Amino acid sequence: MYTREEYENLINNSPLFEIDKESSPMLYKTERYNLLTHLADYYRFFIYPNKPLDFYSMTLILTADECIRYYKRERGEFLHLFNSAMKRDLHIAKAKEIVEEERHGIKVSKEDDKLIRKVIAFANSKGLDICDPITQDKISKALNIDVVKMKDLVDTNNNAVAVSSTVINEDGDEIELFDQQTDLTSKVEEEVVNESSFIVLLENIDSVFATVQERQKKLLSMLLTVEIIKALDYDVVKAKKLAGNKKMFNAEMIDYYKMKGELPTARQIAAMCGVSEQSLSRTYHNFKIKIGEKC
Repeated sequence: MYTREEYENLINNSPLFEIDKESSPMLYKTERYNLLTHLADYYRFFIYPNKPLDFYSMTLILTADECIRYYKRERGEFLHLFNSAMKRDLHIAKAKEIVEEERHGIKVSKEDDKLIRKVIAFANSKGLDICDPITQDKISKALNIDVVKMKDLVDTNNNAVAVSSTVINEDGDEIELFDQQTDLTSKVEEEVVNESSFIVLLENIDSVFATVQERQKKLLSMLLTVEIIKALDYDVVKAKKLAGNKKMFNAEMIDYYKMKGELPTARQIAAMCGVSEQSLSRTYHNFKIKIGEKC
């Protein structure tokens, strides 16, 4: 058995990252197996020593395959990417279990679930009853959804039990389940963040940040920096390049990510700042309202 540092070195410097899959398929297969073995042992001995391997083994393999496919050495160490993706995927897996439990085993496609959430959000914002046929007709026109499809969505929601747009993961954090289930391929190919518009948004955020009370700035800077890093697909180099000169940017979050391979949760940030999660949530909510008014 290797030490933690030795496993990290073996993973981050795997020969797999230098092998062309097409020209050397057998060598690629061998090194992929070695890398997966090292990752499994690393998690088994050091990350989840008190959990059975089958608790996360399938997620580990699927996440590793995604990360291997899109990993670029110049963007940092492989484990930084993998640990963040692994935490995300475990949260999604847990959230899926919660959804299935709340829906009593009734299966609902991801597309229909998104539409149901969209309909419910629209109805709630207008104070409408989605079970009313007249209201369904109005919403179908407003959201450009076929009337028959609208009725099916409402029936599905009623039969399957409505699920909140957010669910609580095993760490007690709220996560947007289907917002996180974006296909990684499209993420990479589409380059979700448009740099020019993103820079304008950062300028607006920074100008609003300058107006908040001093006692709120530390926690807001932490939360905002975490959101920026996430929005840039965990590219900390790009995050620092685009936002490093802004007053609301907190370099400690990059150091935290580099050291731990993951970003702190809202709960952890609240603890770092010595405030309650409720207080943090309220402060951040009010700040986002100001951003909306600014934009």
